[in-house]
Amino acid sequence: MNQTTPNSDVYTMGLRLWADWTLMWNGRPELARTLVAEGFVLHLPSPSSLVTTTITGPEAVEHWVRQHRASFQWLTFHTEAGPFVDERAGIVAGPWFADTSLDGSPRPVCGMDTIAFAADKITEYWTLSKEVDRVADWPKALRVPRP
Repeated sequence: MNQTTPNSDVYTMGLRLWADWTLMWNGRPELARTLVAEGFVLHLPSPSSLVTTTITGPEAVEHWVRQHRASFQWLTFHTEAGPFVDERAGIVAGPWFADTSLDGSPRPVCGMDTIAFAADKITEYWTLSKEVDRVADWPKALRVPRP
């Protein structure tokens, strides 16, 4: 049986794509042009106001990220735990939390993303998210000390 190690090229690629995807969402939407494969598939929870079948390539992802970020006064994603890379399946996944504001007051959100990848590109993306009332409600592994 051929086993891979956390130092394999696939593992490293998963970590890099995860980090760059987070950078893209944290204000660098143009990164979609190098991260996302043509034929990209977006999976969002139902119901969704977004027609996911219209987001199928790098330019569409870049536009989606710009639109989504524009709906917030601020939006910053954090990933403190993981990610976890399945080298055989070409999947990287992990929890995240975001500092957001829609109306000038903080609206923390937490979630879980799963990214499928091949040939150094993101081919599919799944996400789940939920607003939380207080940082104390977040799992301990996701809490970041605040000054």
